[in-house]
Amino acid sequence: MKRRRTNQTVSMRLTARDVAIILSVYENRFLKRDQIQRLHFPDVSRYACNKRIKALYENKFLDRLVKPVAVGSHQLVYALDKRGADVVAAALEIDRRKVKWQRAHNRVEFLFLDHTLGVSEFRVCLELALRGRGECAFFYERGDKSHLRRISMTGAKKKYFVVAPDAFFGIQSGRGKHVFFLEVDMGTEPLSRFAEKIVAYKRYWKSHQYTEEYGFNHFRVLTVAESERRMLNLRQATGKAGGQRMFLFSTFQAIQENGALGSVWLSPISNEPTSLLE
Repeated sequence: MKRRRTNQTVSMRLTARDVAIILSVYENRFLKRDQIQRLHFPDVSRYACNKRIKALYENKFLDRLVKPVAVGSHQLVYALDKRGADVVAAALEIDRRKVKWQRAHNRVEFLFLDHTLGVSEFRVCLELALRGRGECAFFYERGDKSHLRRISMTGAKKKYFVVAPDAFFGIQSGRGKHVFFLEVDMGTEPLSRFAEKIVAYKRYWKSHQYTEEYGFNHFRVLTVAESERRMLNLRQATGKAGGQRMFLFSTFQAIQENGALGSVWLSPISNEPTSLLE
């Protein structure tokens, strides 16, 4: 659901922070106001944050959607707009036609929006956790068709299982490079389908197809669940499917409170929390 803006705009000179906000929205596709504030206004009042984002909206650098919520007032969600796409092209020094944005991309169903904001939440938590540390994310790619794989399942009822991660990223630390696929679970997928993903990821690695395509030898699969109960069910389903330490699980609450790099991750075979870099 979209809100109308007035046709009247004010003259606006973009700051470095404005450009960073526009790039963050582009990279995540959708961001809520509180996510923008945590990333770009950590020491500024909510009022000042809202005022600046509103100016970016009124001047058509950002678009705005309304996300209904079950309890309380609605949430405002921000996406890229036409002038913002021009800023992205200039900032990234690419042809405007190569910016992956069209106005139609901002019109999505509620479940897709909710899931995309969940993926954005993980990335926000990861970026905040990396600030001021020696580690860095040496790449981060939002999941799209380029990461979709059909993994052959010879001898099974289905000819193939699908791997379609929500993100693919790497962290450089003193111990080397750590590579991850991300799965964000909002509780809408049957456990049987999730178990198929586990089998597919295992086959993807064992077949060496992953190494041939990406150039890395190893990876881990991170799943962020919307509740402790759901996380437990996913861990159990993973264990039954033969998944072990390659697969790690946490909740949004845990990574928000303790950081994405904290000891907030559990494997299917251990109740001892670990961090991503151990």
